[in-house]
Amino acid sequence: MKIVLINGESILLCNEKINSIVGDNKNVISFDMNGCSMEDVLLEAGYFSMFEEEKFIIIRNANFFGSGKVNEKDIDALLKYLDNPNPLSSMIFICNEKIDARKKITKKFKEKYEIISIPNLKYYEIENKVMAYIQKQHYKIDMETVKYIVANSLNNYDLVMGEVEKILLYYSEPCFIKRQDVENIISRSINTNNFLFVDAVIDGDLERSLSLLKDLKVMKVEPTVLLSLLARDIRIMLQIKNLLEQNKREYEILNELKLMDWQLEKYLKKAFPYKKKELEEWLVKLCRLDLKIKSGKLDKYYALELLILDICT
Repeated sequence: MKIVLINGESILLCNEKINSIVGDNKNVISFDMNGCSMEDVLLEAGYFSMFEEEKFIIIRNANFFGSGKVNEKDIDALLKYLDNPNPLSSMIFICNEKIDARKKITKKFKEKYEIISIPNLKYYEIENKVMAYIQKQHYKIDMETVKYIVANSLNNYDLVMGEVEKILLYYSEPCFIKRQDVENIISRSINTNNFLFVDAVIDGDLERSLSLLKDLKVMKVEPTVLLSLLARDIRIMLQIKNLLEQNKREYEILNELKLMDWQLEKYLKKAFPYKKKELEEWLVKLCRLDLKIKSGKLDKYYALELLILDICT
């Protein structure tokens, strides 16, 4: 029986550690604390198999070890279980944020169980892992191109490996990976996600906005950059509304705002469902959020989530 807490920002590195612990055992049950209760986890952990098989219970997003909030009753139930655990149930908790050493549950693990801290990889370690992985898939690549992939994926291991998978998918069979192809694939991928996020928020698509924000958070894209892009689009929509009220024709709007035909068409479509007052209110909210973020009054990503909920609901 093992009871461990894996703590690290990289989901992929945490998964590698889980696999090394679980090994060939097929009796694995996964829980995600974002979608289940502590009661569900403890019921499964306490259940004795009639065949006396060892099982591994993976508990993802166990962020109650960090800043996450959870019912004190649930924590007390977990602490009680940990004092007398089922010897056939191994539990692996995963927390992807900084753990809080002051919490009762963290202290319990430090005293009685194991905490495995996984530091972020240094850039040269990521480069070596990428090279090894690509060669294992029977592709060839030069180290300079590998360095380009890592640097342009913000030295983020999870993001780097996501880009590597896209590159391999692009080629579909083993060959030499060309630098020019890599540049086209990566630049398109990272930059496009920023604009897709802005479009999703303006379209009022709550689920897609939150999903893209989650991806951008993994990429470590600065929320202030996203706020700036969002403000720019809303400002252009508002300017178009004002110019239309002045009976300006499309070619005049194009000249005044220095837009291309396809851009004007896109912004006209975006602006159509909204009144000027709504767009003005959005700009005010964006300015206030930007100020709160820069003054340290609000967490950057939490502020964006609040904005998305405000606009999309």
